[in-house]
Amino acid sequence: MTYYRHALVLAHDQVDGNILLHHGSKMAHALGTKITVGHISSDYRELQYLNDNTVLSKQSHHVIEAKQMLAELAKSIDFPEGGGIEELVSITRFKDIETLIEERQIDLLIVGHKNRLFGVMSSYSFEFINRILIDVLVQHIPNEN
Repeated sequence: MTYYRHALVLAHDQVDGNILLHHGSKMAHALGTKITVGHISSDYRELQYLNDNTVLSKQSHHVIEAKQMLAELAKSIDFPEGGGIEELVSITRFKDIETLIEERQIDLLIVGHKNRLFGVMSSYSFEFINRILIDVLVQHIPNEN
């Protein structure tokens, strides 16, 4: 069995964040794995062609909500000290994740995947498997029905 030193958990929302962090917490306690929690948002500023304050306001609001969600997740999960919360806001999610992996010497990426219509074609989890050069753990997230 491979022992991972540092895992990056990418939480999309509160539901998958609880599931993924619970799994990461088990690894942290059993193997001493350091956990960093992240969330990727789209950067609306890169999509706009004109200076639109409505778009900038929406972006700021989304970032604040994501940081609040990560803070709540971090409080609700029992994992050892030493991990951190990282907020990533970028359209170039793979470039930013690769940079974070290199800077923090992360050796495992934990992501979630829901079974949904066209999920195979539009899943970020599968994109990470194909693009990231470290191990990727894909945790199934049950549908909310």
